[in-house]
Amino acid sequence: MKNITIVMMIPAFLLLSCHPRVATMPDSCCPGHPVTAAPDEPAVASNSIYQLDGRWTDENNRLVALQSLKGRVQLVAMIYTYCGYTCPRIIADMKAIRNNLPAGVRDQVGCVLVTLDPERDTPAQLREFAREQGLDSHWELLRGSAAQVRELSMVLNIQYANAGNGNISHSAGITVLDREGRIVRSLQGTGVAGTEVVAEVGRIAVP
Repeated sequence: MKNITIVMMIPAFLLLSCHPRVATMPDSCCPGHPVTAAPDEPAVASNSIYQLDGRWTDENNRLVALQSLKGRVQLVAMIYTYCGYTCPRIIADMKAIRNNLPAGVRDQVGCVLVTLDPERDTPAQLREFAREQGLDSHWELLRGSAAQVRELSMVLNIQYANAGNGNISHSAGITVLDREGRIVRSLQGTGVAGTEVVAEVGRIAVP
């Protein structure tokens, strides 16, 4: 992993236990998916999370690099689709922040959900979850290896642990990234879609 210099306060998060939804196990991921080619990717800032190596799989079973998110402000959260309480509230906050932006600014802001449960959250499951949640093309759902997920969680300061019985205890938070993938704000907990936050995201998103 390349070194990333990010100066931020490390709050003491309360781990939240999410109870799984009742759902059948999704089909396993099929081998041989297309790769989003980026042979001439531009350089990224030294303190950008887009420096993290590795490819992720999105809800459409395509392999992508985090660097492909560059160019728009991104709201990023780590969730899992079998969570029945905290994760839907995080997504509701992300929707509220984006929907309350001025129409001309809204398209400059994307939303990224990274699963904490890559074993169960296959591309097919992520795609179905996106349909259930009414997530449009401005949303990106990603899964990676256990090592990739742990690495990203450390950068975003998200704590999580397997609580057993299909539950994952995790801290709730939304990270705001600028167009270069630099962390500009970490929103802790749920119910964070206030007018101040919306205004700040709007200012960052204006070209």
